[in-house]
Amino acid sequence: MQMSAGVRNDFAIRRAMNNIKSSDGKRMHGCTEKMLALTADGQPTLLPPEQVQQLNTRSTGMLNNVQRLFSHHMIQTFGCDYSTSGVTLEALQTKLRGFLELRTEDGPRHDTYLVFYSGHTHKGTGAWALAGGESLHLAQLLDMWQEKNAGHFSRLILVLDTENSLPWVKAIRKAEGVYVAVQGAELSLPRADPEPGDTPLLGDFTAEWVEFNCNPDSDTQWSERGRAVAAAYGVSKRWSDYTLHLPTGSDVAKHWKTHFPKATYPMVHLSNWCCGLNLFWLCSVCLRCFRRCKLAWFPPAVLDTGQGIKLVHS
Repeated sequence: MQMSAGVRNDFAIRRAMNNIKSSDGKRMHGCTEKMLALTADGQPTLLPPEQVQQLNTRSTGMLNNVQRLFSHHMIQTFGCDYSTSGVTLEALQTKLRGFLELRTEDGPRHDTYLVFYSGHTHKGTGAWALAGGESLHLAQLLDMWQEKNAGHFSRLILVLDTENSLPWVKAIRKAEGVYVAVQGAELSLPRADPEPGDTPLLGDFTAEWVEFNCNPDSDTQWSERGRAVAAAYGVSKRWSDYTLHLPTGSDVAKHWKTHFPKATYPMVHLSNWCCGLNLFWLCSVCLRCFRRCKLAWFPPAVLDTGQGIKLVHS
């Protein structure tokens, strides 16, 4: 006898991009044809056409890279917000809540939810800078996640291509009771007289990270000294406890009753009873503690999520 059961090994995706930035880090407002940057004294100034073209090209390249990642790993895409004038906090929270409550076609929640963000952030906190002077903090996002994921065991992965992602990377390591990871990047400070093309920009990390996750033959060395773009990730305390969803006893019973004669039902109950016995529960508790300590004290340079996506740090 052979029985197969599908494992929900899938992603639901939310991509949020906001406030595309110029190479000097100034926040821009306006439309595609005409963009404004804020000067040091807070006055708007019109960007030259060639710089606008560079920004459009870089932003389009970033979107293409993220789409490549999703296509390569067959990830379901929820949507994308691309804006040069900013997104309000209310609009962003509404869209995030709608995304975080998504379920699979047959009812259960997805195993993993992924949010990608690149844009303006606040120095020190890493909060996303939104329209009207508003911002989205990590605590607010975690509150939404706990609200929508209550009673379930899904994971949330945040991928940040920003200039201030390290505060979120460090803060998530203290989070309790959730399975959340933050993949961030750190751009090196430009030299006094940088050569053209040497200054790291937003989008450079995304390009390297996607190439690393999509090309098995990638020669990217994240631990290389003097990297212009360094990677860093952080995971919540319970991250190592997570296991991909497997068929439950009720799932097996439902499948059996659909495909096998009624006379064989006692075999299902016997199988579920045997599987329910945990004779090595003490060993499993010790192993869980060991994994938590190992991940907290000696995090690997490359952390495989088990679904094709790898988190990295330099």
